Amino acid sequence: MAGPTLYERLGGRGTIERIVTSFYQRAQSDPLLGPVFAHEVAEWPAHIETVTHFWSTQTGGPPLYRGGMGKHMRLGLRPEHFARWLELWQENATREVGPELALELTAIGQGFARRLQNMGQPMTIGRPGPG
Repeated sequence: MAGPTLYERLGGRGTIERIVTSFYQRAQSDPLLGPVFAHEVAEWPAHIETVTHFWSTQTGGPPLYRGGMGKHMRLGLRPEHFARWLELWQENATREVGPELALELTAIGQGFARRLQNMGQPMTIGRPGPG
């Protein structure tokens, strides 16, 4: 018998939305990531909703995300963008849900970054820093 999903262990959609919202509040003011998001995201509530759906699906919750990863290919992201995203994601998740669940969320983020790399995005992904 399988144990509870990461989605369930996180406490469901409310926690995921809180993690995503607090992450993007920090990312918008980040010197490296902020300009990318400022250029690409016009409607923050819709973006938060889409990303919450993504993380819901990725953590074993309701499969609400129907998008793909192709949009990221046109952004011109470099290795430092992905490394900073992962670092900030892990720091934020650790603050919101503690180090154990944050590591699981970061591992999903690393997988996402690797898939982008396999799609042709020139980057290298390092391990996340300490929480």
